[in-house]
Amino acid sequence: MAWDWLRPKPGRIFLIGHNKCGTRSFHKLLRKNGYSSIHYDKGRLARRIQANFTFSKPLLDGVDGYCGYTDMELCGEFYAYRLFPLLDLQYPGSCFVYNTRDVSRWVDSRMNHRKGKYARAYLDRMRRAFDDPSLTLEDLRQHWEEAWQRHDLDLKRYFARRSNFFAFNISVPSEQADLCRFLRRRGYRIRGKVLPHAGARSASDAG
Repeated sequence: MAWDWLRPKPGRIFLIGHNKCGTRSFHKLLRKNGYSSIHYDKGRLARRIQANFTFSKPLLDGVDGYCGYTDMELCGEFYAYRLFPLLDLQYPGSCFVYNTRDVSRWVDSRMNHRKGKYARAYLDRMRRAFDDPSLTLEDLRQHWEEAWQRHDLDLKRYFARRSNFFAFNISVPSEQADLCRFLRRRGYRIRGKVLPHAGARSASDAG
């Protein structure tokens, strides 16, 4: 449209659900529609945000050239998406997308990720962090379920009645369509109404 230059430039998008919840599919959605997006980057994304947080720098210092940010984690070490209140404060105009799925299937997906290497690495770091070598994979499963519920509650409390937050279940096509409409209302040019396929399986199993 001739007047598009008058429309405000949309802000950043932070995907603030856990990995193994369609993070690559969301990253691909942004890239497919012409938006720059960074996904995991072999852990360098979360590591830079962690360093910035530790040394009281803006969280995106050194990685601030993107529109979308997805899979901001270091396995068993640091989860940058848990800093959503600080991201919201430091980057006004941003929107926050909470990607969810069935919790039991999410835990199973994490347990099986990289043929179990992800879970074993996480458990090893958890044992060292809490100085408790007796922790088992069943303890890890319970921990992940509790961490999911805690994150879910924190998000819903913080973003209650806020217009820059959207939660959707990646396994429900109608909610994927609602997500695309939400992004369009926020000023993003998003075509279609489903998340692109990513990875060897469906979007619901994407990292």
